Parts: sequence; C-alpha cells; structure tokens
Amino acid sequence: MASNTASIFSSDMSWQDCFELGQQLFEMEDYNNTKVWLRESMERLRRHSSHAHSQQTPTSGPDTLTLNKMEATAKSLFQLGDFDTAFELSQRVLQFDPKRIRNWHLGDKGTAPPEDIDDGYLPKHTDSYNLSEEFAQYEKVCRGEVHPIARQELRCRYSRGSHPYRYLAPLKLEEHSLDPYVATYHDMLSPRKISQLREMAVPRMRRSTVNPLPGGQHKKSAFRVSKNAWLAYESHPTMVGMLRDLKEATGLDTTYCEQLQVANYGVGGHYEPHWDFFRDPNHYPEEEGNRIATAIFYLSEVEQGGATAFPFLDIAVKPQLGNVLFWYNLHRSLDKDYRTKHAGCPVLKGSKWIGNVWIHEVTQTFARPCDVFRDHEVSLEYEIIK
Repeated sequence: MASNTASIFSSDMSWQDCFELGQQLFEMEDYNNTKVWLRESMERLRRHSSHAHSQQTPTSGPDTLTLNKMEATAKSLFQLGDFDTAFELSQRVLQFDPKRIRNWHLGDKGTAPPEDIDDGYLPKHTDSYNLSEEFAQYEKVCRGEVHPIARQELRCRYSRGSHPYRYLAPLKLEEHSLDPYVATYHDMLSPRKISQLREMAVPRMRRSTVNPLPGGQHKKSAFRVSKNAWLAYESHPTMVGMLRDLKEATGLDTTYCEQLQVANYGVGGHYEPHWDFFRDPNHYPEEEGNRIATAIFYLSEVEQGGATAFPFLDIAVKPQLGNVLFWYNLHRSLDKDYRTKHAGCPVLKGSKWIGNVWIHEVTQTFARPCDVFRDHEVSLEYEIIK
C-alpha cells in the first residue's frame, strides 16, 4: 500500500516520512493503517542500511529523538495488543542503540527484563485454561461459528421501563436471553454525548487492571489488553443522565454504582472470559453488596471483532454506537450466576470504546425481589472449568 501510494508522486518517501505518517495514524486511532506504514518504514530503513553497507559508505541511523518516538510507539502498540509490529519496531531501536534496555515490556521477544520486574507483574490465564473446552467455546462464539437456539419467547419490542415518561418515549429493547436475563437497549446515547464522554476520558486513560484486591491493590493482566479511565457521574450532566436512563430502563436503584469506567480496546485488545461479580466478599464493601447487574454503553462501532461474548449462552453481541447491553450477574436469591461468564472478543480492525456501569445489590429488594426458593442450582455446574 505504502509503495503504491508513494509511486504516485515524483519523489519517493523516506523511511522517516513513512514513520511519521504511521505515528500520526496511531494518534488518530487508525490502527489498521498504522501497522502498514510502520512496517513500510522499517522495511525502507532496512533497505537504506543494506545499500549503505554494500556501498561501504557511512550512514547515520535515527537520531535520539526519533529513537525515543520509535520506542514509545512500540510500547503503545504492545499495550494495545499488536505484539508483532511492536516487536519489529523495538528490534530496530535496539539495532541502532543496543544499550537501551527499556524494551523489557516486550517480554520474551525483547531484551532481558529489569530485575525488579517479577513474573507476577502480568498475571494470565494458565495454559491449561487456554486448552480447555470452555476457552475453545469462547473462541467459536467470537468467530461466529455458533449461534443461540432460536426461542419463541425472545422478542424485539418497545419497553416502557419504570417511568411514566416512557409511555411517550418507549425504549427499543432486544432480548438475547431470559434466564439469565441479557438484553440490549438500542439508541440510548446520542453521538454528541458519546463524544463528550470520550473527550473527558482520554486525558485519564491508563492501562486496565483486573480484580482489585483488598487494600486497594490492582494488577495489570495479560488476559485483559485495554486502557480505561474512571469518571465520577456527578462530574458531568451526561453521566447523570446515563444513570437516570438506566434506572428508568431496568427499574434498578442506581444509588450504589461504581464510577463509570470508560475503556478503549485497540487492534488486538481483548478481555478473556470472566465474571463481573466478585467471588471474594472482601473485594466489595459489605454495605453495598456484590455487583447485581452490568450495563455496557457502546461508545463506538468496530469494523471487525470486538463483540461481547457469552460462551455458555452462545451469544455474541456486536458493538453498536449508542446501544446498552444489560444483564444480571446474580440470581434473584443474590447467589452468583456462573452462566454469565463473558468476554470481550479481540478487536481485529478498528477501535472499541465502551462505558461500563456496575450496579450493586443493596437497595434492590423491591426492584428485584427474591423468590420463595433459591434459584441458584441451575448455574452451579458452570463454575467448574471443563
């Protein structure tokens, strides 16, 4: 692509030109074309160096500023999951400056890591899990190879929610599963409000972590590759409105919610199968209870990949701008519903933006009352990895 584009003009593009273009595309979040131009840049740099060597003429490599840019870009690509391009770019940096050891973030593909970085820095699922039937099912659902069984009771319909206003402006509801309950509310957020959210989130974006531990510790993870930012709902009217709409749609009390988490998954970004509820009571405030429900606001569309997959339900929901995916994590008895294990499928092309809302169980007594008998046994078999 880069070669064909360059041939249109009278002067050829240098490797520096291709690199600068790739870097600009990266800043614009056009990750698919970023890879093309960065690889073209490295190939032209290789040809340039080989030609100079064959002619036995001295050649100067990239200056310090350019090497810093190359190294920073490699690290960003690695964090977004594009390991091959990050590795190639990193190797070019080391070729011209072998003393640089900051490429430890590339793990086995880079130079030796510093001694103060232990193997537990990036926890990951075990190899045995990646070879399990459950993981294979997750991959099939992401690839679209399996589909849920058609059920007559599932509907696409208008919903009046729990507020009188919704008699005049009903919600567009698409049901994916009734037990456990999984549904999509369409057109819940306008493009203007989505732009506001992303603008507020970008300056606060950090590498995503998993499973906050007692005492406030967080761990980065190899099975969750994304960036996120936490935003207080009361900091902007748009987020206050999101909670209000969610309350009207579901009938749940949104008083006890974690801050809005805005997450971005670039090319290769993913989140392997997990539950949203906490298995250890020490991980959530006792006075708020566990996460009874999850709502994902889709803040972008994705060209390829990026679906939210439920391997046990054979469901894969494709991100659609402005939609909200909602489900219950707990049974009515407030026992954990293990059937709700879900995943963020790898982004193959484009960029995925979402806003996560986690609603806690306290104050939901009348919004979602329990049954006479516990209803948890139906999901117990899904706790064990097969």
